[in-house]
Amino acid sequence: MFRNGLIQEGGYKTMLTKKNALREQGGNNNDNKTKYITKKFPPYGRRFDELRRNGLVPIQRVIVSTDWKLGAAYPRIVIPVDANIDQLIFSYLAGLSVQIVHHAGEAELVNNLIDAILKVKPKILTVFNFDVAQQNDPTYSASTLIHPAWEVIKNGL
Repeated sequence: MFRNGLIQEGGYKTMLTKKNALREQGGNNNDNKTKYITKKFPPYGRRFDELRRNGLVPIQRVIVSTDWKLGAAYPRIVIPVDANIDQLIFSYLAGLSVQIVHHAGEAELVNNLIDAILKVKPKILTVFNFDVAQQNDPTYSASTLIHPAWEVIKNGL
C-alpha cells in the first residue's frame, strides 16, 4: 500500500530513493534499480502511530527511554542502545512534548536521537540524564531544554 511516498508492509515503512550517489561519484547507474531503505518502529512506537492516526494524543509528555526500566509510568518508546536511529520511525512524535531519558555515557545515542526527533518537529524536546538526577547535586542540572529555544519561550512566541 502506498502512502505519502512510502510502501507500508508488515508494520514497516519503506522509503523509495534513487541511486544518485553512484552517478555523483562517477559510477555507472544504468541498472535503474530502486534502493529500499526499510524503517521500523521502536518498541511501543507502532502503538503511538496507531493512536495518532486515530486522532488521539497523549496528555502527558512522551518519554523516549534508552532503558526498559526508565519512564515506565509515562507514555514511552524504548530505544535499545544498539539501535540504528536512522532506521527508526519517529513521525508520531510530531507536535508532542517529548523527553529523552538516558543514562550517563550514552552521549552519541542521545545526540542521534535529538537529531532524528527534531526532524519531525516536536512541540517541546528535553533531555533528562537519570544518573545525574540520582546524584542529587544542585550544581548540575539533570534536565536540558533542547527545543524550543529559551528565547522563544521567554517571548511567548
